[in-house]
Amino acid sequence: MINGPVWDESKLQEEGENPTVLAIGDSWFWYPMNNLANPLHKILNRNRKHVMLVRGANGAEAIEYESGPIRSQIEWDLKKRGGYGRFIEAVFLSGGGNDLAGKDDFAKVILDDCSGARTPEECLRRGQPTRLFNTVQKALLSVVDLVQKNIPGTPVFVHGYDYANPNGVGFLGLGQWLQYPMLQCGVPLKLHQPLVNLIIDEFWNSLQRSQAQAPTLHLVDERGTLKREDWANELHPTLPGFNQVAKCWTPVLKAQGLLASKDRP
Repeated sequence: MINGPVWDESKLQEEGENPTVLAIGDSWFWYPMNNLANPLHKILNRNRKHVMLVRGANGAEAIEYESGPIRSQIEWDLKKRGGYGRFIEAVFLSGGGNDLAGKDDFAKVILDDCSGARTPEECLRRGQPTRLFNTVQKALLSVVDLVQKNIPGTPVFVHGYDYANPNGVGFLGLGQWLQYPMLQCGVPLKLHQPLVNLIIDEFWNSLQRSQAQAPTLHLVDERGTLKREDWANELHPTLPGFNQVAKCWTPVLKAQGLLASKDRP
């Protein structure tokens, strides 16, 4: 019996099930022990039955949704003939964080020497992070277009990120996502959190611009949900933290008919 998100497609075949929700994402859908997919599945299945198939990978960048193996997989998934297009009622997208975070990517957004900066805006390279997020926006919209080409009218849900905690904490040897590149570029410590917040807000603004181009795109604002102690590391909430941000999805899912009428946020 399927009682949670499906990452191993063979389980669908064993149970004779087909996905009603296709979740395409980075580590926010793949993080071990808990992630955003788990509580979302519980919310979806309060009073209805939904089967969620998860695609993507830990560390996936949004640009991988536009070309490459992940793109090829979701192209197959969305086909009505041979894929799951006949059964899918919604598509969830999580992406953009890995296109920014990291000692190489983040360093492309901020100046080489920010030691004299007094505001977070003074730390940014000209045209950034708008230029980066335009690339992310293009990749996400390419998935929306693909969904509409195969199963017109199907809603696509994309979430923004909450204000991550740049504390230098990594996971299983991975890290150097936020604090490290800021230290390398001399960003004053007092500007670390404001700079991260500014970039998270700019990402949300880019998503809103995307929504203006795609009427079937629906956004979930997760900003301001978590406290500092709700972050397990620089990029991922704690186990209960993921449960908290999942609640932000409830009114958006309900508005598009994915939840039964008696579901509550």
